[in-house]
Amino acid sequence: MDTVMELEIGPGPEPGSYVVHVLRSVGGGEPRETISLDLDDLIERRPLLEASVLSSSVSARRVMSDTETALQQVGLRLFESTFRGAVATAYRTSMAVASERGKDVQISLRLTAPGLAALPWEALFDAEAGVYLCRKETLVRHVPAPYSPAALAIEPPMRVLGMISSPRGLPMLDVSAEQERLEEALRPHLDSGRVELHWLDDVSWDGVHGKLLEGAWHVLHFVGHGVYDTETDEGVLAFVGHDGRADYVPASALADLLDEADPTPRLVVLNSCESGAAGTSDLFSGTAAALAHSGIRAVAAMQFSISDLAAIAFARGFYTALANGRGIDEAVRSGRIGILGIGRGTLEWVTPVLYLRGHDTKLFDVAPMPAAKPATTGPIAGAIPIIHTGPIPDAAARPVPDAPAPPRIAATEEVTDAAPKPPAPTAPPVHAATPPAPPHRPAPAASVPPPRPRKSGGKPWLVVGIIATLAIGAGAAAVLVLNPGIFDPTRDVAVSSDVPTEAPASPLPSVGETTPPEVVTSVPTAQLPVPMNVAWTPTGVWCEAGDTFDITVTGEAWHDIAEDSLVGPDGLTGGEVPQARVFAEANTASVIGGFDTNGNMFAVGNGSTYTCQLAGQLFLGINDTYLVGNHGEFWAEITHTPAG
Repeated sequence: MDTVMELEIGPGPEPGSYVVHVLRSVGGGEPRETISLDLDDLIERRPLLEASVLSSSVSARRVMSDTETALQQVGLRLFESTFRGAVATAYRTSMAVASERGKDVQISLRLTAPGLAALPWEALFDAEAGVYLCRKETLVRHVPAPYSPAALAIEPPMRVLGMISSPRGLPMLDVSAEQERLEEALRPHLDSGRVELHWLDDVSWDGVHGKLLEGAWHVLHFVGHGVYDTETDEGVLAFVGHDGRADYVPASALADLLDEADPTPRLVVLNSCESGAAGTSDLFSGTAAALAHSGIRAVAAMQFSISDLAAIAFARGFYTALANGRGIDEAVRSGRIGILGIGRGTLEWVTPVLYLRGHDTKLFDVAPMPAAKPATTGPIAGAIPIIHTGPIPDAAARPVPDAPAPPRIAATEEVTDAAPKPPAPTAPPVHAATPPAPPHRPAPAASVPPPRPRKSGGKPWLVVGIIATLAIGAGAAAVLVLNPGIFDPTRDVAVSSDVPTEAPASPLPSVGETTPPEVVTSVPTAQLPVPMNVAWTPTGVWCEAGDTFDITVTGEAWHDIAEDSLVGPDGLTGGEVPQARVFAEANTASVIGGFDTNGNMFAVGNGSTYTCQLAGQLFLGINDTYLVGNHGEFWAEITHTPAG
């Protein structure tokens, strides 16, 4: 951003004095001013100010309330103390120049004196303009850094790891409701594929540690209890200990834990009470500041307690801006504007704070969403569970062009479009937020695993239900080839058939006859790969009620990135990790079957015979709710025997 006004506020020559130094500004010049600030008095006002801000969320007003008067007085006091003399002139000049350019000004505060970070700088109020600075301009708390990496290039989805910590002994959180609130805020982006949200159930030190090692996370979103420990002068977050009670994790230890991720998450969002509060003696003792100082590019946190409505509104505006490629400072301001929408009397827009490491506000270089053809299929039928899981290696969530439903093959002199066709399916059954299958076979196992291993069999049950509609991709759908018995290497499915090369002649009906010519139904056999990292694979084989499938599956694949996680189609035969199953009656990581027209699933394993209950297309899947790290493929052969 070229319209930045960066201020360094540090200790002055006398007790109670501070020096404000303009390090850079769009208006030019680097003036200094010595100011006086009664730090102790302002810090003592914090509890009353917090109560006023929180209570404002449930009050309506026609004129300025007493609560806003208190906030505005603090904001005016901070503004007039900071922007005075030559610094005030630089500020007014910067605002005028930016306005001529049609741009906003980023107010960047570098607070180098202990205690200053505990003040509510987000309340800065410019009486001459009649505006709160953080609602008109972007405001960040700058953490100096010798080096900050460039914006991380990502293709949608943006991966968010969510965790809700509600230990015994502290006010209980409604975990399901908290999840629903964030999902509600993110719903448009989850449905569009811009954002992918994973929930971590085990918010213990070991649980978080293990999850961070599994793969790349772009954003870490924590919901829970946070306090400021006055004895240690450090912010802490409440994880869940082994006994279910609170395990208070100090900011410095949390920073080391997050550094275990590769790469370290670029953004941490702390939706917890007082997670943005700072101490009076250590510049980086606050949880948010300590994380930014340790290497996290940006930390958005709450300096006061926040209501549920405000938290939802902030998340909605914040992630909408972020998913559309806005800078993190703009995203926080969008979150503030979102909070304003819950009621004109609310003051909770002052609660979020942003700590930014370095100067670049662009954390992510988000690629545009590929254009997708409008869906022509109806809603998903049936009751197969829908589970939101991680992305699939080599199968990034890119829409694949729609393809027509695969035709049935009939025994006539030649296969034509006149052969009977079943109706197109509404959508494949999904037990995950099913990504389009890749337009080629998965790469060899050696090229698939992510860089960091995770333990075999230690799969967490990360389940977030979302409604998804999937059209069969032209490159991914298993289509029956028109030449029976010939495998087309450009496709994923080979078929053979007992269709004779010359069908018996059938007399054409004479004039006046109503009986159609006799049609002999073929019995095709389909062969196709079943990737271990794809939730459901379309087979291209259809059935009517009463038809029978005989399925044989061979080969070995890995249900984890560890070398010792190799399994056959029967999966983990010792009953391991039952909580990770999609279908409870089959082994974890085994091959299962399902249909797009009903909720019936069945075990396949090495082989199975199944009689269709309703018409539909057969899909083969993997009995695993968490597919990240899975690699390799099985090979399935399907013999379809029509009823009668």
